[in-house]
Amino acid sequence: MTVTYNPNTNITIANGGYSTTGSSTVTVTGAGSGYVLTGASGTSYTTTWANPNTNFNDGSDTIMSIPYGSKTVEITEHATLDVKGNVKINGVDLEERLERIETLLQIPTRDVTMEAKYPKLKKIWEEYNRELAKLKTWDALKGNDD
Repeated sequence: MTVTYNPNTNITIANGGYSTTGSSTVTVTGAGSGYVLTGASGTSYTTTWANPNTNFNDGSDTIMSIPYGSKTVEITEHATLDVKGNVKINGVDLEERLERIETLLQIPTRDVTMEAKYPKLKKIWEEYNRELAKLKTWDALKGNDD
């Protein structure tokens, strides 16, 4: 493969490897990962293309990355993923699936709007959860699985 580029501005290869000025013609030849850059004056520089930068930073630390050649997004343990839309796993909406699971397991859902309007609802919810935790602990100590 050979590509010839005739720029009107400077070309600089990262890490100070090769640069041209003005309207010098640069020819790129090579295959695979090694390439030779040849300028109009006959000077050349051999380089390899670096893997693309796939790290996303918060200014001081990498919070997410996509490793080169991978189809996996990695989020660091101290980062939060905030989705403003739907999350689908193999075409199935995650929110719908969780709602279905909660319904089948008869997990009561909270209505925080009503709790704000009627504080007693929140108090009853908290009491229910405390009592439920006590009963589960008691059953575990007694060895009752039913």
